[in-house]
Amino acid sequence: MGEDRLTDRPVVSRLRDARDNAGWVPDPGYSMVRDALFDQDPERVAILSEGPHGPEGVTFGEIQRTVRRIAGALRDRGVRPGDRVAMYLEPSQVAAEVVCGVLTAGAVILPIPRLLGGLSVTHRLRDAGASILVTDSAGSSRLQETDAATTGVTVLTVDSTSRDDLLDEAGRAEPVDPYRPSAGEPALLMYTSGTSGNPKGIVHANRVLLGHAGVDFAFELFEESDVYYGTADWGWVGGLMLGLLVPWSFGVPVVAFRQRRFDPAVTLDVLGRYGVTIAFLPPSVLRVLAAHGRRPRRRLRAVVTGGEPAGAAEMTWARRHLSAAVNKAFGQTEANALIGDSAVLASVDDATMGAPYPGHGIVLLDEAGAEVASGEVGEIALTLPDPVAMLGVWDAALGRPVAAGRRVHRTGDLARRACGRRLEYLGRADDVIKSRGYRIGPGEIEQALKLHPSVDDAAAVGVPDADIGQHVKAFVQLRETELDDALEAALRELVASTVGPHARPREIEAIDRLPRTETGKLLRGVLSAKPKSQFSTGKGSE
Repeated sequence: MGEDRLTDRPVVSRLRDARDNAGWVPDPGYSMVRDALFDQDPERVAILSEGPHGPEGVTFGEIQRTVRRIAGALRDRGVRPGDRVAMYLEPSQVAAEVVCGVLTAGAVILPIPRLLGGLSVTHRLRDAGASILVTDSAGSSRLQETDAATTGVTVLTVDSTSRDDLLDEAGRAEPVDPYRPSAGEPALLMYTSGTSGNPKGIVHANRVLLGHAGVDFAFELFEESDVYYGTADWGWVGGLMLGLLVPWSFGVPVVAFRQRRFDPAVTLDVLGRYGVTIAFLPPSVLRVLAAHGRRPRRRLRAVVTGGEPAGAAEMTWARRHLSAAVNKAFGQTEANALIGDSAVLASVDDATMGAPYPGHGIVLLDEAGAEVASGEVGEIALTLPDPVAMLGVWDAALGRPVAAGRRVHRTGDLARRACGRRLEYLGRADDVIKSRGYRIGPGEIEQALKLHPSVDDAAAVGVPDADIGQHVKAFVQLRETELDDALEAALRELVASTVGPHARPREIEAIDRLPRTETGKLLRGVLSAKPKSQFSTGKGSE
């Protein structure tokens, strides 16, 4: 899909119109927040959440009014188009309002998952140059407990627990009209897991929502009677796009509910009480639901799963008890919702990852960039331009995204052609760890481990795990000490508090020296492939 093919492709200005125009071009004035919020019927329910007497609905009109005032309050705070505003909130009505308020003001939203803390939050705020961080009392406490540095950032709450409360200020602010961006103007900054060093910031333009048209097929075509629920945090690209903005763009209400600790019984109850018809549930969630034994009260119209390999057992259970349509979806922070299953596209096969969704050009490339022959393994690549692809990687020094200038986006995931257009997924080409649907950068784990005074050097790898895709294993090079139970526990908690509990190593092994090249590059592949006895100097733990 090179630039020379754009002239005969239809211009699309709404996500729901992309269903009939798979070879779309974003309207130059396309606005994410207009498509998702301001173009919706103000009388329709937008958010469902728990009230004192059960589920309560809030309309698009009510959300629109609040969002315009939040944008006004941000403008009063000096926020201008292109500024970065961070959000550290659980999925909720107010979180949705903050996301749209930031976009309405013309700023770039930086969602930070609540799993993260300490150094991970500090890096994102500093690297992005965020001017404001919006959180609540629980978020403020977590930031303090994990020593996240917010120096130079204005921290605003949304639950009246501080003098600087965004909603209080919004109540006094003049409402503003939505900022009119261009389709290619930055709107979203999210950090992905790098294989070394700190995570990198991925910048998306307003048009990225339009690029998520494939999600429509994954959910067997959105219907006005649908109710959506997903377990993913809105701090991740899949959670924010699939879990809020995409359903809203089709006028579908979203259940804003987040469990601090996942409970399968509570999840099944939510599906029934809220009348959920479509849901995003990662394979790890399906496994826990299947093991729980209890069946849901009613069947759903469609379920989408992804983020990690889905096994036959959980897929069989889900189709038997949740929905006849259980579709897999593949994507990443840099380019989401590219490939998957869909009965309406006559493409469902549990042995494969599915087929490219309409509108996306997918090729398999070798290391030199040439397409591989049928049956050969290649790296999944997205042909450009494509609205779902990132604008570029955030450059903190320049204060803007830097694009690679390529005609394809290489995903780092390996596959080969199966029958027809379907692809067989074969794993990562790099060192990113995929566990429970999360993409975990080993570099963050390694930096956290090296904060401990007993650790001289560290490495982290992913170990195949039938239940969660991969679990984290850490190797530590220690300074004149032994790896005992107390040190192991301390290292695990250090990672959990500075990166997030999802990155806590299940195994820790002490070794004499980490394998590196002459230039100092860590050879993680050697660590993953060699038996424990070759490197071990101390005990490891399962």
